Amino acid sequence: MVNIVDVMLKDQVVSLRDLQSLPVTVQKNPDTLIESLAKSGKLSETQQSRYRALAYEYPLRSAEDMARITPHQIEGINRDFMVRYTACPIELGRGQVLWVAADLPNKRLVSEIILRNRRNKHDFVWAPAKAIEDAIERMSKQEGHSLKFLVENAYAQINTGNDDTIIGLTDEIIRTAYKNGASDLHIGIVNRKPSCMARFDGQLEELVALPIEVYERVLGRLRHMAGVRAENYKKPMNGRMTFELSGREKIDIRYASQPISLENTASIALRFLRPFEGSIDTFGYTQNTIDRIDHLMRMDEGVILFAGPTGSGKSTAARLMLRRAHRPGQKMIAYEDQIEERMDNVIQSEGDPTVGFTLESFIENVVLRGDPNVVYIGEVRSPEDTRRTVDAGNLGRLVVSTIHANDSFMTLDRLLQRGVQPEQIFTNIRGVIAQRLLRRLCSRCKIAHELTDEELKNLNNLKRIEFKKGDVIHQHNVNGCDHCHYRGFLGRIAIEEVLEMRRELTRDVWTGTSLRPDWIDVIREESQKLGMEDMLSHGLRHVKNGITNMEELERYFSAELENASGK
Repeated sequence: MVNIVDVMLKDQVVSLRDLQSLPVTVQKNPDTLIESLAKSGKLSETQQSRYRALAYEYPLRSAEDMARITPHQIEGINRDFMVRYTACPIELGRGQVLWVAADLPNKRLVSEIILRNRRNKHDFVWAPAKAIEDAIERMSKQEGHSLKFLVENAYAQINTGNDDTIIGLTDEIIRTAYKNGASDLHIGIVNRKPSCMARFDGQLEELVALPIEVYERVLGRLRHMAGVRAENYKKPMNGRMTFELSGREKIDIRYASQPISLENTASIALRFLRPFEGSIDTFGYTQNTIDRIDHLMRMDEGVILFAGPTGSGKSTAARLMLRRAHRPGQKMIAYEDQIEERMDNVIQSEGDPTVGFTLESFIENVVLRGDPNVVYIGEVRSPEDTRRTVDAGNLGRLVVSTIHANDSFMTLDRLLQRGVQPEQIFTNIRGVIAQRLLRRLCSRCKIAHELTDEELKNLNNLKRIEFKKGDVIHQHNVNGCDHCHYRGFLGRIAIEEVLEMRRELTRDVWTGTSLRPDWIDVIREESQKLGMEDMLSHGLRHVKNGITNMEELERYFSAELENASGK
């Protein structure tokens, strides 16, 4: 058996001191040695699987070797099997098949292969998982495993009673959308045409058209995956499911269906609950914004609201700030209708009205008696829940939540419309962070554009960010490039505004005991005097820095931009 200790030392992934700090019994057992070093953060997943394969004397193939290899198709083994196990056949001989796999030894993989392909003898070598996935992808492209091909194949086999093609198509639709960076997937009928669409950077694009017969069967497969009974298609249904993207990765998906009355069927939306892997620093917030929110999050009581429309990233921002704000010895709890993402250092609860666990009972029984420091309440929708959330800010805890509103100032008006008393708004609300997400220009194919005199005048009429003659902004390339999947955009960036509810903002909003009709404008003017920058200011800064373009700003600020141009 290969001495992996010598290999690790030669590779310089661990030091002699690291190894000597471990018990001798651990050093002598490859499995426990690899496990111990992995737990201490010394080994990546790829390194763990490589050393395990070496310990059991499996030959190795490098990523460079795999780049020259295209997998083979053999009887009983399809692409889905290869993706699920991150393994594929790479050499065929007389009665022999050589496999490459990322996880060795693997008894389950071996038994599945033998069950599906008994005729041949199967041997194995190891290679990095990413290299195997790339090889499978090359095979798919060469053999026409596009979504269009899979749809045609599924349609041809509808009357055979073989469900494998529908299962394979459905899995590939989900896999393609997720791997290409989609946030959600929509399978429905628009203008009497069944189609499958995915949302990339906030914009819907058609992945593939579906014949009605295939469409119905794909819906059926998705219902089965989500555990929804077929006869319930006439009712809106919500659920959650786990999808195996590959043998080493699973993803969580939110499921929602909508009845289509005229078509006597339903449409389905799948939202990928992919965690934001960056920090608030990479989200797009300026350092000034982060400092202001840090100040709010250090408060001992009151309410902080993250505001914006659906898809604006407000929930992601709230979770990132909770993660950033956590301090040792602090207790954080959360209540959500459905938990979207597991948060470290937060005790999370999911509402269940069937057993009486609602926001009201959460506040009465958990917040009041559980003595938390910080309470996170998922999006508040109803007037009752809005009032309860604002009331909770007066219980000696810091409450963080999200709300649908266009900007930070209109959030205050939204609270008033939902029955929150003005005194409570000005007393309990500590701050409102409103935001939007703009598409980032592709850094490789964006097109430079020097401002014309008229454009320069219009931008400076906004009286926010100063532009100078000769300044260059950028436009998106309508043809795109391979880096951005030919869209001209890649990723999104936040534009935000932070309204801190200071006492000086609310001194002049009263006429006697009533609010002035223009109280929102008064708060807006006073906050700007105190140095608050609005979302448009941040957006213009991103335009000046070449991160986004004016067309993206026009989607949200068309009125302000038209006024500046005198239209």
